[in-house]
Amino acid sequence: MLLSASVITLGVPNLALAGGFLDGSYPSMQSAIAFLSLLCYVVVGAAVAVAILSGLRMASGGRGTSRGIRAIALVLAGVILLSLSVISRVDTGNGICCGGGAQQVREAESLAR
Repeated sequence: MLLSASVITLGVPNLALAGGFLDGSYPSMQSAIAFLSLLCYVVVGAAVAVAILSGLRMASGGRGTSRGIRAIALVLAGVILLSLSVISRVDTGNGICCGGGAQQVREAESLAR
């Protein structure tokens, strides 16, 4: 459920845009959100992997991960997913302060004069 909620709320991660956040140029808001979305997928994937591996270990009769650790991992992944989905829904990406486009830079320069 957590993985499907990630895909529904954040969409498929855009690796090229997320890589643009780390390429050394001035990052745009869209590249920052893409990078945070990618990090969210990593956290959600890790939480799901912990839950699955723990369930498989318990099913095979071995000692599984404590319920507290599984619960904390899943709640943390859910909170991160919720906060990033709110950010991606609220941000329009058209702000003059965070845009990296040439038009936004020219507008900021003219306003500064």
